[in-house]
Amino acid sequence: MHFYPAIDIKEGKFIRLIQGRLDEVTIYGNNPVEIAMKFSDAGAKWIHVVDIDGAFKGKSINQEVILNIKKNSKSKIQVGGGIRTEESASFYLDNGIDRIVLGTVALENPKIIEQLCKNYPGQIAIGIDAKKGMVATEGWSKTSDIEVSKLSKLYENIGISCVIFTDIEKDGLMEGVSVSQLMNLLKKTKLNVIASGGVSSLDDLKKLRLLKKKNLIGVISGKAIYENKFSINEAIKILEN
Repeated sequence: MHFYPAIDIKEGKFIRLIQGRLDEVTIYGNNPVEIAMKFSDAGAKWIHVVDIDGAFKGKSINQEVILNIKKNSKSKIQVGGGIRTEESASFYLDNGIDRIVLGTVALENPKIIEQLCKNYPGQIAIGIDAKKGMVATEGWSKTSDIEVSKLSKLYENIGISCVIFTDIEKDGLMEGVSVSQLMNLLKKTKLNVIASGGVSSLDDLKKLRLLKKKNLIGVISGKAIYENKFSINEAIKILEN
């Protein structure tokens, strides 16, 4: 299981939101490339990068910054936020990004997902963001009537690399992971899952490790790192060693 430190980018800065709300922004710094290099030097094998502007505007906005993160980092880079066309997906993957995360388009246009999986095997992930068990889209600003487990079922046999599952109601609050929702998804899908949202302490990471589910392959955390609740090295020791 890998630890994924998160970098959320808005207007060129790295920030964190609370429950995905743009009116709840904390700015942690002005140089996402620099913090990515620090994460990489600390031993992170992967870094999870989100284009927050892109997620809300429906198109990639911070591409230049994200490609600079890749160029200056030793880590593999996973990118989400505003990737809703084959062209925007191909742009990242053709320029060295290791994996992209597709959310809104996964719900609205499954054919794009299938084609991208054929063109870029092993590099396409689905972001499933949940509000009370239902899938949210468009930067979490809209909630669908599709259940999380039903969406994951649609993609089990077309070559998806993994699912990034986020409990929106936990995200950015550091109140602990929604283990029950996560376990429900892990039991109902054959896909590999990366958990996100609510990680607040090393104890949260230990709980996830103790689940001993083979298809739980990673954990994403952002705010807990920025608030110095634990270090990347400590997280890696728990999850990867």
